[in-house]
Amino acid sequence: MQLFSDAPLLKFDRQFPIYNFFFPGQRAAREGASVRKALRSGSQHATSRALYFHIPFCETICSFCPFTRGTFRNADVIENYVVDLLKEIELKAAMVDLRAVPVRAIFFGGGTPSLLSPEQIRRIGESIRRHFDLSRIEEYSFEIEVKSLTEEKASAMQDIGVTHPRFGLQTFNPRWREMFDLTATLDQVHAATQCLTSRFPYQSFDLLYGMSGTDEDMLLRDLEQAVAMRTTNIDVYPIDNVMTQVTLHRKIAKAGYSPTSAARKFSMRLLADEFMRHAGFSPHNGHGYVRGRCSPDTVVSAEYSFVYHEHVYGYDDCDLLGFGVNAISAVFGHVMTNTHSRAIYHQTLGQGQLPTAVSEHEPALDYARPLILRLPYHGAVEKRLVDLSKVPEDVCDRLRRLIEAGLVDDAAESYRLTRLGWHWYVNMMVYLMPSRERAMLNRLVVTQLAPGERSMDISELRFAH
Repeated sequence: MQLFSDAPLLKFDRQFPIYNFFFPGQRAAREGASVRKALRSGSQHATSRALYFHIPFCETICSFCPFTRGTFRNADVIENYVVDLLKEIELKAAMVDLRAVPVRAIFFGGGTPSLLSPEQIRRIGESIRRHFDLSRIEEYSFEIEVKSLTEEKASAMQDIGVTHPRFGLQTFNPRWREMFDLTATLDQVHAATQCLTSRFPYQSFDLLYGMSGTDEDMLLRDLEQAVAMRTTNIDVYPIDNVMTQVTLHRKIAKAGYSPTSAARKFSMRLLADEFMRHAGFSPHNGHGYVRGRCSPDTVVSAEYSFVYHEHVYGYDDCDLLGFGVNAISAVFGHVMTNTHSRAIYHQTLGQGQLPTAVSEHEPALDYARPLILRLPYHGAVEKRLVDLSKVPEDVCDRLRRLIEAGLVDDAAESYRLTRLGWHWYVNMMVYLMPSRERAMLNRLVVTQLAPGERSMDISELRFAH
């Protein structure tokens, strides 16, 4: 990836095509690495923690979704999984005092957490209260699919402390809802939204743009209907054609849709940003908007933050513990990833063991994380919270180049994105990474596209300079 410091707008030669990723990434297991050692390392270093709980069941499989999930078959399968999830919490609690680090954010993701019954929601919530310190909890997110939301489930979510229910709307366009295999009707979407806005202080949904064959007119229609939903938050994402399902690529090919170029997708981002700001929303991270929090001229809001992502993309003393199949834990010096197989997850936990791969990495990568992830994604880093003497020199060199290119302001007490820098947040995260980590991400892109079942035109990746 090449940086063009003197270019007025297109500061890079290409758009990195994956928009969400972890840093440091999972590496090969190192001899002596263990879950117990990793958990203890995290507890000794962290001052703030987020929890993630993965519920891998869906009534239907959406064609754009890259996450670990499976179709929902019967209630017994979900109940067995809940038992296993609670067992994982118990096993980790036996290794280390999980209450040693206060939890500031909890996220139930999937899959479809709203397929849980009210009793199961309360049972998991009770286990969380029993095993973790929630005295500093600020945010409790719970993903739903609108067809499975009921008043009883919403009440159970309130009972366990949920503050931020989230759902995937993606688009209002009938043709693309069909392309995405979204089976909820818009009437169901509106009914669920009314339920959530009447019960919870925050509500959010996702909106996708930049799909092949789409244009700015469709984007504007989606944005107009989105802000009319009256939710407090909206997340506006570009489609990630590297990680979407092969099914969607086949549908696009059959429909004969032309790919959306990197330049056009970038212009759509600019359009969406201007629309959202003038509609009374402010950006609070790379893709998230919050209603009525600051002036339209603000680069990134300082009044609201997605606290869960402050731990995924945060300072070195903010860590993440994940539970459930394929859940990732990122603690100081270690990354842990649970098996993606529900069968192996069940079998291993039944033997009193954790189905988890553990890798170790140099502490310097954790010290660099605020500059590599937090600065581009959240828009600012306080200098007093970053020990530059422990950050790899090549990361500092690349930060200086971004400052020279006008993408980052070097203020007295902080580094802050410029307005232009905010539009390049994904590229900046990749650009700031040490070479080994960049190579790992590039290999992921090549691996995803290599079999030929997913196809991307070069125009989707490269800008014409």
